[in-house]
Amino acid sequence: MNHIIAWGKSIQFLLGLQSQDESLPDVKEVSIPIRNGVLRADCYIPKKKPIGTIVTINGLAPLGNRDPRFIIVNKSLSKLGYTVVSPFYDEICDYKISLRNIDDIKDSILYISSQKELSPSGKVSIFAPSFSGSLSLIAASDKEIADRTHSLCAIGAFANVDDIIGNLFANQNLDEYGRMILLLNFLPLSIGENKSLFKAIKLAILDNYYKYKNNLLEPHYTKMKKSDRDFFENLKYDSEFRMKHWKLILKKGGKNRELLTALSVTNYINSLNIPILLIHGVKDDVVPANESLMLYEKLLARGVECKLCITSLISHGDTGFSFKTLLEVPKLISSFSFFFLKAYDREK
Repeated sequence: MNHIIAWGKSIQFLLGLQSQDESLPDVKEVSIPIRNGVLRADCYIPKKKPIGTIVTINGLAPLGNRDPRFIIVNKSLSKLGYTVVSPFYDEICDYKISLRNIDDIKDSILYISSQKELSPSGKVSIFAPSFSGSLSLIAASDKEIADRTHSLCAIGAFANVDDIIGNLFANQNLDEYGRMILLLNFLPLSIGENKSLFKAIKLAILDNYYKYKNNLLEPHYTKMKKSDRDFFENLKYDSEFRMKHWKLILKKGGKNRELLTALSVTNYINSLNIPILLIHGVKDDVVPANESLMLYEKLLARGVECKLCITSLISHGDTGFSFKTLLEVPKLISSFSFFFLKAYDREK
């Protein structure tokens, strides 16, 4: 594939993302054995001979690989000629943030790349938005994974997890969906177990995601103890209250600190060597665009082949690019052409 063809693929991809057809096509379902069990995955097979394999890693969303927006992404990538393998990561889809997330991504990459019918060359590329973009960068810092990976596209990824959590907790104007997911995962480190409270947080997240008319939270909320309802309201609306608990979490150290350290991409920069595309929304209300800029500058300083695109055409970790202004479209085309060029299987 030359640069002109890669540009053409990029234009075709961006046009494909404008589709309103969210229906799941006729996909091949495959099982992926991992150390923690088995993942099911949708495999999108192109009509002609595949030009490469792309593994798509879904973000923190309950529908995962079958989120309507992600289906459009997978179909668009497959129409370019790539075999697309999109696993359902049950832990990520259940809003659970842990080191297992990284292990699951590693295991799935190793398996997919080892299957000749899925990846004839024994290598794949990775496409991942948001939180999963950062997890994928961490996974790709492992030499065994890097050896199986052509390139990686991360959309809306973070560099330092401490900064992101602190920012979301402190700034009331930022995205509540992301904030509640972080509270669900990290607040137990401050207050211990409280089933009623954490159920309320989980239901609030699901209401935010599904946009239900009759929400899931309300029936549970009315049955909660007043002290738990007050605590929940403080979590939603009082940034000082949230920051007090965040400071308690940071003070505890130990395994808490180990997890936070392990989730920060900056700690793996020296081990990242594959071609990397970083795309970020300039007005991202979860992860500031400066996070991708920080990663880009550190990678560039090490001589890693990488490209950065900060654009107003997307929001946080979004996979739908609107053409609100044509002035930014050439930059997007150039950026994705970099990824598609690297994702092409030259070994064929």
